[in-house]
Amino acid sequence: MRFADEWTTTGTDAAAGMRLNGWQGGHGTSKAGALPDLDINTTELRGLSGKAGTLHGRMTTALTNLGQAHSGLTAATEGFACTAALGKVRGSWEGRLRDVRDECERLKTAFTGAADAHDGNEDDTKKEMSSLSSKRPWHEDRPKSPIENFS
Repeated sequence: MRFADEWTTTGTDAAAGMRLNGWQGGHGTSKAGALPDLDINTTELRGLSGKAGTLHGRMTTALTNLGQAHSGLTAATEGFACTAALGKVRGSWEGRLRDVRDECERLKTAFTGAADAHDGNEDDTKKEMSSLSSKRPWHEDRPKSPIENFS
């Protein structure tokens, strides 16, 4: 969506409004319709972190098993033309498994960090908004005008 499309004017009063992230006025809920926009579930983030950790462990096991399966292979296939090709295939798979393992570790850390960063957001926001709502309105705090009773 273009920037210009996000701004709208209504009638002759030229009131401008902006839609953030495709939000349409009046909807205010997520796609499911039950959760507020930008709801972050830290339990789900921690669950994803756990799954990424599990996959990281499986990739480490796969690398170990691949190494064990190829141990002694070079000596056993000495003189065969396929020995060099098997070495290239092994190297390729090891690189791929390491990349997946490293990405799982990165995701695990990112999901845990995001959950830690958002723990208590909802409660903190409610407390902050409550403290703001208990303050006197801004217009009561402003100084009285010297010409207030001027006629």
